[in-house]
Amino acid sequence: MLFNSFAYILLFLPLVALGYAALRKYYGQMWGQALLLASSLFFYYYATKPSYVLLLVGSILVNWQIARLMSARQGWQRKALLQAGLVVNIALLCSFKYFNLFFSSLVDFGGPKIKLPDWAFPLGISFYTLTQIMYLVDTYQELNPPNSLFDHATFVSLFPYISSGPLVRARTIVKQLHQYTFAESRLDLACRGFYIFTIGLAKKVLLAESFAKIADAGFAGPRAYTTAEAWAFSLAYTFQIYFDFSGYSDMAVGSAWMLGIDIPQNFNAPLKAKSISEFWQRWHISLSNFITNYLYTPILRAQGKATLQSSAIAIFIAMGIAGIWHGPAWTFLVFGLMHGAALAINQVWKKNKKKMPDWLGWLITLVFVNAAFAVFRSPNLDFAENLLTSLWPHGDWAAVRPSIIALRGLFPLTPILYERLIAIGVIVALFFKSSSQLAESFERTRFRTLATATLIWLAFFMMNAAQPKGFVYFAF
Repeated sequence: MLFNSFAYILLFLPLVALGYAALRKYYGQMWGQALLLASSLFFYYYATKPSYVLLLVGSILVNWQIARLMSARQGWQRKALLQAGLVVNIALLCSFKYFNLFFSSLVDFGGPKIKLPDWAFPLGISFYTLTQIMYLVDTYQELNPPNSLFDHATFVSLFPYISSGPLVRARTIVKQLHQYTFAESRLDLACRGFYIFTIGLAKKVLLAESFAKIADAGFAGPRAYTTAEAWAFSLAYTFQIYFDFSGYSDMAVGSAWMLGIDIPQNFNAPLKAKSISEFWQRWHISLSNFITNYLYTPILRAQGKATLQSSAIAIFIAMGIAGIWHGPAWTFLVFGLMHGAALAINQVWKKNKKKMPDWLGWLITLVFVNAAFAVFRSPNLDFAENLLTSLWPHGDWAAVRPSIIALRGLFPLTPILYERLIAIGVIVALFFKSSSQLAESFERTRFRTLATATLIWLAFFMMNAAQPKGFVYFAF
C-alpha cells in the first residue's frame, strides 16, 4: 500500500488513526497498540508477498530472543551473543541483496556459470534490519532489559516507517506506545500531521513525478549526450530523488503524528548545503546518524589512535559500505566511495582551516551531489562514465537535441503545466522553508486550512490522472 494512494489516504490511515485513538481512550493502551501492530502487519502484507511477512516476523522473533538472552549474560557471553546477532542480520540482508551480484561477478571473471534463484527483494528489509541492529547494539551498550515481544514487534513493524524508514531507536518509540509525550493536544498534533503529510504528498505527486518524466527519458538507454542534455537529465534525477524521498519522509512523519507518535525528521533542505559534510547532516539524517554511530566510529576506534589519516580511512570505508547498502550494483558502491572521498577531503580542508565564500561552497556541493546521483541512477558504470563525461562542455554545449523537445510528448497533461511544476520545484528546494520549519510554525488558521485543502486537491487531481508510483527508496 502506497502513501500516495487513495486507499491509504481515504481509508487505511484515517481508520487506523481514529480506531487507535478510540481504543486507547476507552479500552486502554494495550488494545490500541494491538490495533497498531495488526494494522502494520496488514499494511506490510498488502504491499508485499505473504512469505515476506513471515520473514519480517521471523526477524522480529530472532532479534528479540537474542536481546533477551544477551540481557541475562555478562562478559564474553554477552558480547558473543551481540556478534551472533549482527552476523544473523547481516547474513539475512546479504542473502537477498548480494547473492546474485557475487555469483554473477564470478562468471564475469571466468568462474563457473551457476543458475541463480530469482529472489525478489523484500520491501523494507534494509530498514527493519538496520533498525534491529541498532536495537541489539543499544541493548548491549546500555545494559537495559529488552522490550517485551509485544513492544518489540510493534516498534519494528510500525507502518509509517517499515517500508523506507526513517531509522528509529527502540527507546524513543516504545516509550510513546505507552504514553502520550506531546505538550499539544491530540487534535492539534493530528492537524499538524495532516498538514505535513499533505506537503509530502504534493512533493511526491506534483514535483517528483514531474522531474521523473525527464529523468526516466534521459536514463532509458546509452546514447551520446550534449552538455545541455547531460545537465538536464542529471539535475532532473537529483530533484526527483530529493522530492520523492523528502515527500515520503514528510508523509511518514505526518502519519505518525496523526497516531500521536513522533519519529525522526529525515530531511532539512539538503540542496541548500554549503559543504558535503553539511549535505549529509541534512540528507537522510537517520541514515547519516547510523553511518556515524554504527560504522564510522567503530571503524575509527578499531584503528587505535584517532588521526586525520585514520579518520579519512574510516569515512571512506563507512561510506563505501553505505553505498553498497543501497543494493547489489557497482554504481552504488562508486556512489558511496565518491561521497567518502569528498567527506575526507572536506575534513582535511576544515583541519587546515581553509575557507571559501558560501555561494562557491554551495555551488561546488550541488555540482558534486548531482554528479554522484548521476552515477547512482545509472544502470552501469559505462553509462555513468558516458554521462559524467558529457557534463563537461564539449562541442556545441548549448545545443538542445530534438529528444529534449520530444519530452513534451511524454506528459499526459499539458506540457506548460509540467514545465511550471518543474520551475516551482527548483524554487521550493533551493529557496523555501524546509518541511520541519513549516511544521514548527504550524497553527490552525484559515490560511493553513485553505493551503492544505488546495494542495491535497491538486494532488488528488494528479493522482486521478495516472496510476500511483512507488517511491525511489522502495528499491533499497
